[in-house]
Amino acid sequence: MDKRIKKIRRELDLTQQEFGDRIGVKRNTIATYEGGRSTPIDSVISLICREFNVNEIWLRTGQGEMFKAAPNKVLDSLAEEYGLTHGEYVLIEKFVNLKAEKRAAVVDYILEAAAAMQGEGADPEQPAILDSETATDEEKMEAYRDYLEGKKEKRREAN
Repeated sequence: MDKRIKKIRRELDLTQQEFGDRIGVKRNTIATYEGGRSTPIDSVISLICREFNVNEIWLRTGQGEMFKAAPNKVLDSLAEEYGLTHGEYVLIEKFVNLKAEKRAAVVDYILEAAAAMQGEGADPEQPAILDSETATDEEKMEAYRDYLEGKKEKRREAN
């Protein structure tokens, strides 16, 4: 059980202190569980399972899945209302289950990428590199104008 408790804690990206705080035990108690020096009593096992949505059979025996399947009525409703594909459903589910700071990092990344594309003034659907063999002179000139326009915009933003 010691390795499984540690695995839960690491999967949830929690320190021993944070894990212990959530179930009302001290950090050093978590360390003794993870080190195999003691085994949690049934009430602590129940707390771990309830607080972290852990499958009790997995925690006790290692059989089955680590986490219980969480019914997600809101996401299921969204999927039905908007006709989400499985991929879209999983993407949204993974996003909302991230810690707040990781969700913020994803949003920041998307905003940064969008700003970079807008700042370049280029069509995001345009090929990244024009094939000089097949591109027309007009396409090459347009790509070069877009490049120069993007550089001008960056200079204006810097000043």
